[in-house]
Amino acid sequence: MLTKSLFSVNNLFCKNKLLNKAAHKKKPLRIMLFRNMLTFTKKACTALLVLFLVSACSDNPENNPENFSELNPAYKQSAQLIPIKPVQNYVIDRTYLGQIKTKQDAKLSFEYAGTVNSVLVDIGDVVKKGQTLAIQNTDILTFKKKELQARVNQKQAQIKLNSANLERIQSLTDDGYSSQQRLDELNAENEVLTASVLGLKAQIDAIHYQISKTTLTAPFDGVVTKKMVSTGEHTSPSRAVFQLIKQADNEITLGVPATLASSLYKGSLLTVEINSTEYKGKILSVSQHIDSINRTVQLRLKLTSKVNSFDRQLVKVHINKHVQEAGYWVPLTALTDGVRGQWQVFLALKNEQNEVEQDNAKPVFTIQSATVKVLYTSKDSAYITGLPIKEYLLVGAGLHRFVSGQSIYSLVDKGITQ
Repeated sequence: MLTKSLFSVNNLFCKNKLLNKAAHKKKPLRIMLFRNMLTFTKKACTALLVLFLVSACSDNPENNPENFSELNPAYKQSAQLIPIKPVQNYVIDRTYLGQIKTKQDAKLSFEYAGTVNSVLVDIGDVVKKGQTLAIQNTDILTFKKKELQARVNQKQAQIKLNSANLERIQSLTDDGYSSQQRLDELNAENEVLTASVLGLKAQIDAIHYQISKTTLTAPFDGVVTKKMVSTGEHTSPSRAVFQLIKQADNEITLGVPATLASSLYKGSLLTVEINSTEYKGKILSVSQHIDSINRTVQLRLKLTSKVNSFDRQLVKVHINKHVQEAGYWVPLTALTDGVRGQWQVFLALKNEQNEVEQDNAKPVFTIQSATVKVLYTSKDSAYITGLPIKEYLLVGAGLHRFVSGQSIYSLVDKGITQ
């Protein structure tokens, strides 16, 4: 066929050559038409020649890999088979958001009104218990103290005079030269003066206490999270000037559904994920009250190890739920979609004849599809039911290359465990 085609092309070239010679003796328009015809003919012949060569090469069925299995009936594909065993339950890992809260969070303020004389700490400073944070001006209190002390001295002088008069009147009264009334008046005056001195001293003690409260100190070891005052500002007892939180005494609070809270108890350990690192948290309490807004039950956790964290930082708390239902763990690659949105797996069953290839002694299996129900999925595996409870071999990957009823060789892999 190819020889005939080449011969026809050669004859066409010869005819075109004769026409070209004859065209030189005719009009120029006819010459141009013949030249165009010659160029078109060359291109058509070249394309036809390439088409014949390609078809001649593709006519060999041995070079077509799609027909390899048809031409070799003994050829069988190999598959990665995974043994699976039934289990009686599976665990659902649920993640809930919690918040780290410090156990002690104090808003500090001065006990008495006054002007701030100096501020000694700022936001983020770590302070110790008893450390001075800020100081108020004490000039007015000092003046009041001096005034009261002067009044005490005055009363004490009056008491001294009263005591001298009382001794003289007492002597005169004993001799009958003074009345008893005068003696009683002096005794009463002495008691009044003494009581006045005690009252003034009590006021001085109050001034001392007020002066001591002009120095604001830290009630516990912690970190300053807020500073709401500056030097020269006037403060009052109702105005907070610092917020202080206690370090290394944090708790985690979170809300969980009531159905889950009923299965938790005080003292149990949960996994807490902070900054992609897992820690253990011990349940301190399970609230018996359902929040009216989010309808959850409040849990309080205490970390079992020291963790560098921040107040009000969000964390993940993992709570496992055990579900009692027999099934199988399979890799996600062993699942394929079936009819009407169902899931299927490919079971590998040994042939009845138990045929074995003589060259490499590999057992032959037959693929059978089975519809299953997926109950739970994790990152790379799924928990399925719907198969009779016994051990199976599954096609673990590449399910798009197989069909039900196909014979395969096995490449047995390790099973999946949870």
